[in-house]
Amino acid sequence: MASIHQSFGFGTPSANRSLQEFPGSPGYQSSQSFYSQTPPGVAPYQHSLISPTDAQSSSTISHLPLARDSIDVAGRTIDKCILSDSSSAKLIDQLKITKEGCPTHSGLSPSDYPQAAQSCRMLLKQCGTMKRVPLPQELVEQFAHVETISSMGLLPQIGRAWLTIDSNIYLWNYRDGSDLAFYDGLSEAILSAGIAKPKPNVFQPQIEYLLVLATTVEIVLLGVTFSGDEIHVIPDPLFALPTDGAFILTIEASDSGRIFLGAKDGCLYEVTYTSDSGWFSRRCKKINHSRSAISFLLPSFINAAFYEDEPIVQIVIDESRRLLYTRSDKGTLVLFDLGENGSSVSRVAYMTLQNIADAAHNIVSTIDKTCFRPLAGISLIESSESPELNLVAFSTSGVRMYFTCLPFNAIIGAPLTSPVQRYSGLTLTHIRLPPGFSVSSTSQKPSNVRASYYCKGTSILSSPHADDTDTIWVASSDMFPFSQTLTEGFSVEQLDGRVCDIVLDGVRNSIVGGLKMEPPAVVVQHSRPPANFVILTSQGCHIFPKLRPVEVLRQILVESGGADSEIVRTFFTILKEEQGAAVALILACSQHAQDPQISDWATKAFLLYGGEIKTTPTNVVPTFPHSSLSGSDSPLTGSGRPSFGTPLHGPPLGFSTLGTPVQSFQPPLISTPQPGQTIDNLAPISPIESFFSGKHNGIYIYLGRIIRPIWIRELISEKKIGNSLLVESSVSVDEIGFIISKLTDLQSFIERNSLITSASLPDNFNISRRNITDVPAQRRHYMDVKQAEKQSLQALDHLVKHSAEVLGLWRVICDHQLHLLKDNLPGDILSQMKMMSFRDLILGGQEVCSSLINSLINRYLADSASTDSISSRLRDVCPSLYRSDDAICSKVNELLLNARNESSRANKEQLLKEALELCKQIPTRVQLSNVCQHLSALQCFSGIVDLCLAVADKRDPQKRGLYYYQSNEPADDKAGRDSYLARIDAYRQITTYLGLLMYGIPASPQGPPTTSQTVADAQSQVENMLKLVLRSDDELCHVAVYSWLIERGLIDKLLQIRSPFLEKYLLREKDCHPEVPLKMDLLWKFYENQRNFAAASKVLAQLADTHNAQLSLNQRIEYLSRAIVCAKSGSMNVGPMSAQGDLLHELEEKMDVARLQAQILESVMQLPSHIPQVRDAISRLNSEFFNVTTLYEDFAEPFGLSECQLAIMQCAGHQDPPLIMSIWSQIFDKEIAKVGNAESSTKMAVLGAALKRLARQYASSEQYFPLEHVIKTLELYAVKFQYQEPLWLPNTLLSAGIPLLRIYKAYVKVHSARDNVWKAEGAPHHLVTVIDRITKIFAENPNSLPAPERRSMYGTLLVELPVLLSHLYGFADPQAKLLAVSLKQTQEQLLRSSLH
Repeated sequence: MASIHQSFGFGTPSANRSLQEFPGSPGYQSSQSFYSQTPPGVAPYQHSLISPTDAQSSSTISHLPLARDSIDVAGRTIDKCILSDSSSAKLIDQLKITKEGCPTHSGLSPSDYPQAAQSCRMLLKQCGTMKRVPLPQELVEQFAHVETISSMGLLPQIGRAWLTIDSNIYLWNYRDGSDLAFYDGLSEAILSAGIAKPKPNVFQPQIEYLLVLATTVEIVLLGVTFSGDEIHVIPDPLFALPTDGAFILTIEASDSGRIFLGAKDGCLYEVTYTSDSGWFSRRCKKINHSRSAISFLLPSFINAAFYEDEPIVQIVIDESRRLLYTRSDKGTLVLFDLGENGSSVSRVAYMTLQNIADAAHNIVSTIDKTCFRPLAGISLIESSESPELNLVAFSTSGVRMYFTCLPFNAIIGAPLTSPVQRYSGLTLTHIRLPPGFSVSSTSQKPSNVRASYYCKGTSILSSPHADDTDTIWVASSDMFPFSQTLTEGFSVEQLDGRVCDIVLDGVRNSIVGGLKMEPPAVVVQHSRPPANFVILTSQGCHIFPKLRPVEVLRQILVESGGADSEIVRTFFTILKEEQGAAVALILACSQHAQDPQISDWATKAFLLYGGEIKTTPTNVVPTFPHSSLSGSDSPLTGSGRPSFGTPLHGPPLGFSTLGTPVQSFQPPLISTPQPGQTIDNLAPISPIESFFSGKHNGIYIYLGRIIRPIWIRELISEKKIGNSLLVESSVSVDEIGFIISKLTDLQSFIERNSLITSASLPDNFNISRRNITDVPAQRRHYMDVKQAEKQSLQALDHLVKHSAEVLGLWRVICDHQLHLLKDNLPGDILSQMKMMSFRDLILGGQEVCSSLINSLINRYLADSASTDSISSRLRDVCPSLYRSDDAICSKVNELLLNARNESSRANKEQLLKEALELCKQIPTRVQLSNVCQHLSALQCFSGIVDLCLAVADKRDPQKRGLYYYQSNEPADDKAGRDSYLARIDAYRQITTYLGLLMYGIPASPQGPPTTSQTVADAQSQVENMLKLVLRSDDELCHVAVYSWLIERGLIDKLLQIRSPFLEKYLLREKDCHPEVPLKMDLLWKFYENQRNFAAASKVLAQLADTHNAQLSLNQRIEYLSRAIVCAKSGSMNVGPMSAQGDLLHELEEKMDVARLQAQILESVMQLPSHIPQVRDAISRLNSEFFNVTTLYEDFAEPFGLSECQLAIMQCAGHQDPPLIMSIWSQIFDKEIAKVGNAESSTKMAVLGAALKRLARQYASSEQYFPLEHVIKTLELYAVKFQYQEPLWLPNTLLSAGIPLLRIYKAYVKVHSARDNVWKAEGAPHHLVTVIDRITKIFAENPNSLPAPERRSMYGTLLVELPVLLSHLYGFADPQAKLLAVSLKQTQEQLLRSSLH
C-alpha cells in the first residue's frame, strides 16, 4: 500500500499514530496504558450477558462489528468536507476589504467576469426558463380608464401583484395570474400600497395580513384573509388616519408588524396602532421619525424654510440587525437604528449622493464620477451572507457600492449595547463595476439602470432596451463558490415591458447545520429548490429560476443530448473535478420518475470527467487534463488555474480528505511504496506523488452535504410543558426521512455503478518518465494507490449504510414518541444523549442505539403487546443494529443464574464449567464483563482468567493481534488492530478483578454481593491469578498485566517477574513512548537488577539525552552520573579498552559540557523571569543537552553571560585573544554596574573579589587570562574612581596565586605600550607609581621569593629600572622627579642586595 499525504490545513491523526489513540472505536484506551488511571470498577450487574438488554426482555440484541475503524476515519473525512464547505471565503475577504485597510474596488479584471466561448455560454447563464404570466385581461381593459395615477408592485409575502388605477387597487396571484381581487372603497387616488403582518392580540385571528393603502389625504389599513389560495380584502377599514399633507410614496413593514412610510416631504413616518385607546393616546396614529417634536407646532411654511424636501422613494428593513435604510430621489441614504429589540427608531447617519460619488471616485479614480450617480436602488446584505457588510447600492450605470454601518476596524461579533456602539454610520467600503469595464471585455455595459435587486449574492439590473422593453442583467458567483475573489458569471435577458418591481419568491428556510453563515449554493442545492425571481413589468410577470450549478449541469446535459460534449467537460473544469463530481451526483442519484435519462447522463459525466488518480514526479508541477482554465484552448478566460496543497501525512487506510478550504477539495498525495511497507509507516523514497481521483473526493463531498444539516446538530431538545420537561428530537421526522432518502439513493448509486471494485490500470495510464527509470515500480505504485482509494470508498460505503440505519432507527424511535421511551433508558444513556450530536450517534453511539432498541422492546413488553411487528420493522430498517438472541446466550444466562442458587459445590462447579465452555463458543457475542461479574460473585476468579484467555484466543485464532503488537501497531493493519483490541478487551477483565481483590473495590450495587474475604484470602487469589497469567504463553496477556502493574505503581512486583516477555515489553515501551521517562526508568532498573551494567548505562545515557520537558537539567545530570557509574562497573568486567571504555570516555566528556550548561542555567535563572526569552531559555536548557557551540551562540552570547562565555571558550579550547579580552572587559563592566553609585572603595572591592575568583580558575592559562589586559582595565578603573591604593591590584593578584615576577613583567609591558589613555585620564605616571611600589616590595624582602624566581626578579628589575628612569627623565613635572628619585634609590638597594 502507498502512504497517504494530506493537503488539508488542519490537524489529522499522524500516519504512525497508535491505534489506542482513536476515540470512539471498540477497546479504546489511553496511549500511556491499557486502562484508566482510576482503580478499575465492575460493570453494572445485568442478567443478560450478551447485550445490554434489560433482563425482562425476552430477546437480546447483538452488535456485529460495522468496520468501526473505517467508519470513524470516513466520519473524520466527512468532518473535513463539512468544514471545507463552511470555510469558503467570506464576502469581505473576496472583496479584499481589510479592517485596517482602505476601501477597495473590483470589476476591472477579466477574471471578475469570466467570458465564455460561444459554445459554452450556457455554463455562465444565470436565468432558467422564463415563465411569462400576462396581466389579467380585466386589468388590461382598466388601463384605458386611468384618470390621474397608476402604479404597480409585488407583495411576495402573500404571492400577489398589485395595480392601482386612481382610487382602485387590484390584487392577483403573480404565479399564474389567477385570483383577481379588487378594492374600490376609497375616494382619492392611491399613491402607494404595502402589506404588513398584524401585531399580536389586536385583531381577530382570521386576519392574516394588513393591506396598507396611502392616498393623497388618508392612510387606510384593510384586513386580508385567505380561504385556501383565495384572497379576501375586508371592505371596512380597520384603521384610517389623515396624511396631514404628507404624500406617501413608499410603504414597508417589518416582520414584527411595524409599518413605515416614506413621504414626498423627505420624512420617515410610522403608523402605530393598539387594541384600545387611552386618555392621551389614539388607537392609531402617525409618527414622524425624521423631524423633532417642535416641528409639528410650526406652520408648514416655516418647516419648509428649515427643511429641504427630498422625497423618500425606497425603504429597506434589515430584520437581522434591526436597521432601516431610506433612499431619497436625490440619492441621499439615511440609516435608522430600530434598537436591539426592534421597538424604537433613532436616526444614526446619512450620506448624500455627492458624498457617495466623491467617496466612490476616490476609490476608483480612473472611472468617471458620473458612473456613480444617480442611484437606481438599494438592497440589503443579510447577516448570514456577510456580518460585516450591510448595504449595497446600485447606480444607474450598474455600479455596485457596498456599505458597512460599522467602523473599519470594528470587531465583528462583539456585544453591542447601544446604537452608538452598534452602528457608527455609513461607510463606503467597496466599488464593484459591472461587466464591460475591463479592457479585454467584449460585453456591453449596463446603462440607464431603472431598477435593481440584490439577494444572497445575486444581482439583477434592469435597463431600457427599446421604447417599451427592458433588458435585465443577472450576475452571480454560484459557479465559482470557493474563489478567493468575487468571480461572477452573468447573463442578459430581454423582457417585453418596462420593469416595475423585482422580488425573490419561493425561498424555503432550510436547516443549514446550525451554522451562522449561509453556505454557498453549491453546498445546499441538493436539498433546496432553486430560488425564483419575479419581475413585474407593464405587460405582466416574468418568473425565472436562478440557475445553480446543478441546474446548469441538467440543462447542458439536456441540450447536449448526453455527457459526451465539450461543454460538459468544461463544466467540470470550472468547478474543479471533485466539485463537478459532487454536483453530478445530485442528478445521478435522483430517483424521480421523470429523471431516468438525465440520471444516466449525469452518471456517465461523473465517470468520464470526475477524474482518475493522477501520478507525477515530485519535482514536476502537475498539469492534469482540464485542470486549467487559462490555456489557449480554454473555453473561459481569466479564471485562473487550480492550486495544489502542500502534502501532509494522512490518516490510516489511505482515506482522502479535503484540501484547503479556499480551493475546496484538494486530493491527497501518495508516495511510492517499497515491498513490505505499509501505508502509514512508509518513508517516501520515490520521486512520485499521486492524487486521489476527483470522483473519490466528490462522493465524499456529496455525502458530507447530505448529512450536513444534522451532523453537528444536538440529538435531543427539551421543551418545558407545565412543570415538566418534554424530551423530543431536535430534528423532525420529515427532515430525517429526507436525509435517509438521499443516503439510500447514494447507496443505490454506489452499488449500481460498482464504484468499489478491484484495482486496475486505466486505459490512459501514463507516467512521466522524467527522473523515473523503474516503470513497473510505478505501475505497482499506481495499483497501491488504486487499492487505497478502494479502501476509502469502502469506508464511505460503510458510513452511508450505517448512517442510514442509525437515522432509520431514530425515525422509528421518534414515531414511538421519544418522551415515552426515555423512562426506560439508563440515566447515563439519557445524559449522553443530551450531550450528543447526530455525528456522535452515528460514529460512536452504538451503546445509545442498543439502549434505545432495548427501551423500545421493553415498552412493547410492558404493554403486553407483541414484538413481532416492531422486530420486523427494526430488522428492515437497521439489520446490523438489531438481532435476536441465540440459544447459547440464553443458556449461559440460565446456567450462571442456576449456579448462584446451587448449594452443592460439585454441582456449582459443573454448572460454571458448562457456562464457561459455552461462552468460549461465542467470543464475539459474549458480554464478558457481565459473565466475569457473575464469576466474581461466585468466587471463581480462576475461571475469569481461564475465560478471558480462551475468549482472547477465540477472538484472534491466527494471533494477528500479537503480530500487530510486535509490528509496532501499523495503522494500515486494520485486521490486526481489530484482533489486538479484541484481545485487550478480554484481558481488561483480568486486571479489573485483580484491582477488585487488591484494593477492595465493591461490586456494583445492582449486582450479586461478593462473598466477604480476608485480606490474606484476597492476596492468595491475586497471586493465583497472576500465576495463571504468567504461566500462559499469551504474550499480550502478559503485556496487559505488566501495564496494569505499572499503572498501579507496583514497580517492585513487576521487576521481580522472571519472564522472557518482560524485557521485550520494556524495550517496546521505551521505543513507543520515548517521551515518558518512566518507561526508560523501568528498563535501566531492569538491566541493573539483571547486572547488565553495559545495557543500563546505555539506557541511562539515552534517558539523559531525551528531549522531554518533564526532565530538568539536574535530573539529566543525575542520569548521566548514574550512566558513568554503570559504565565504570561495566568496563571493570570487560576491560577499559573495550567499547564500554569508549562509552565511558564519551559520557565523561558529555558531563563536562553538562556542567557548563548547568552554570549557564544558573546564570539565566538570575535574570528577570518576566522576559519571554528568559523563560524560553530556561525551558530549553532543561529540555535537552546542548553542545558548546549551541550553548555559546544560543544562550551565553545572547544573554550576555560573560563568565559563561569565557568558560565555554576554555572548555572548547577556542583561542581568540580579542574576543577573550572583550569578555574580560564585559565581566568587569557588569561588576561595576551591579554596585551602581557606590563609593570607590566598594567598587574596587567588588572588582577585586571578581578578579580573585576568576584568576584562581583561569590564571594557569595565559590564553584565557590576559594579565596585561586585566591590569590595564582595572588600573584604569582605579584612576577613574580616584582610588588611592596603588598596591590593591598587585596584592589581589598575589592573593590569587599569581607570581610577583609575572605581575611585574605584565605591568612593565603595559607601561611600555605608552598608551595615551593614562595622560588623558590625568595620571600619566600611574603605572610607574605601581611599578615603583612593586619594586620596593621585592627590594625590602627579596627572600620572600624562591631562589630561582628571586634571581629572575633581580635580573628583570636591573634591566627594566634604567629604562623606566630614562623614561622619567624626559618629564619635568615634580611627580616624575620624585618617582625617578624613588626608583633610583630602589635600584641602588637592589644592586647592593645582589652583591650579597
